[in-house]
Amino acid sequence: MTKEITLEGAPDLRRIYATAALRRGRSGETLPDVRVSRAGVRVDLDDLVAYSHVCRFPVDGTLPVTYPHLVAFPLQMTVMSDDRFPLPLMGTVHVENRIEVSRPVTTDEVLDVSVRALDLRPHRRGRQVDLVSEVEVRGELVWRGVSTYLSRGQEHPDAPVSEPPTSDALDGVTGGPVWRLGEGTGREYATVSGDWNPIHVHALTARPLGFPTAIAHGMYSYARALASLGPRIPEAGLSSHVWFRKPVRLPSTLRLRSTFEPNRTVSVLEHVKGEIEHAVVENTW
Repeated sequence: MTKEITLEGAPDLRRIYATAALRRGRSGETLPDVRVSRAGVRVDLDDLVAYSHVCRFPVDGTLPVTYPHLVAFPLQMTVMSDDRFPLPLMGTVHVENRIEVSRPVTTDEVLDVSVRALDLRPHRRGRQVDLVSEVEVRGELVWRGVSTYLSRGQEHPDAPVSEPPTSDALDGVTGGPVWRLGEGTGREYATVSGDWNPIHVHALTARPLGFPTAIAHGMYSYARALASLGPRIPEAGLSSHVWFRKPVRLPSTLRLRSTFEPNRTVSVLEHVKGEIEHAVVENTW
């Protein structure tokens, strides 16, 4: 039977990360049957404006496609920091994300948010799990997100692989917006998102976790890509999928190349010299 945990407010992510850093590695073969939720969440307009500024979204009275993830993310961390969760929180990497938007969500609507962990399964480089987040307004499901996290460990070479789409049309696309991300990009995004994971904050805190420099948040890169597409993607009936390929080391200079088809876009975020592919984003509607 699913255990229901209702939070009155957003948990302190810095405390969760600090506690997780002191815990030993975990193991286990099952996920805790728990749902964490918050009811009656109202969007802080100042926080929304700050987030929109950092990610380059317009401020127009509706929530950006990725903004509900920020509301759900602390609940995800609550699930993953539970003593019964079989994967260690620290060092876990966000490798994939899917978002479905049923309709635009206005900034004055009251949100009910819930998160569950599902589908613990092998990955070629360890194990992965989905954190499924749902946002409802007066009982109507308006937004759903599936965040897939990888914990490196015992390899499973024969595990099924989720591969991004290919688009021959991208071969002819040489231009696109260029982003110059400074060393402090991770701290800037952490300030507006609350995600102070040490791998994003500073090289000194990223190195003990296996990264030579701080790396950009995946959801920051994803949000910037969607913001760049702007009116080319709809506000409702949207299914958006990102595959995070290689971490974006900070500082970096990136280019986003996109191709547009009827009811579909495919974008590749890469190093400006085309040496490294960092993410692939597909939107359909």
